[in-house]
Amino acid sequence: KQWYQRRVAFTAGVTNTPKPFDWTFSTRYVGTTRDADRHAWYCERTTDQPDREKLLARDTIKFHDEVVLFEDELADNGSSKLILKCRIMPEFILVLLRFYLRVDKVMMRIQETRLYTELAWDYVLRDVTLREAGCHALQHFPPAILRDENVISSRIPVVENYQEKLMIVKKEKSTDCDSALIPLL
Repeated sequence: KQWYQRRVAFTAGVTNTPKPFDWTFSTRYVGTTRDADRHAWYCERTTDQPDREKLLARDTIKFHDEVVLFEDELADNGSSKLILKCRIMPEFILVLLRFYLRVDKVMMRIQETRLYTELAWDYVLRDVTLREAGCHALQHFPPAILRDENVISSRIPVVENYQEKLMIVKKEKSTDCDSALIPLL
């Protein structure tokens, strides 16, 4: 009680408080589509999808890597993680950027951005999916599943999903796809 009274007295004159910050480190990043000098990405919405048969085929993986860009345990209140995965196959390239957020007893959010191109194409497909659920919708899952973003990512509801076709063009025709960020709810 004494400590609290001293704190109140000490902070009584403080009028300029810092701006609130996102302690979950949430990101809406879906990729940068700018080349400052000669080229830019022309972007258009599409319904095109990657060839599912090619994605599921058991071809030789020429290159695969996974990089954790950041990870935090949110002061033991959950987990926040941004992961980049890349897979190069004989006929296509697939890149996944996944943001995974779990705030214990509150909610879960997963944003996935997939870039897919076949080697014969002159464009890239970008698929952006935002999934989110509150703690009540997640109660039936065992805790081990909630901690594994690879397993839970397909089991929580989709809030928003869109596909875009990205093509490199000369600077005159460029449009900015970066404005198509998913708003966080």
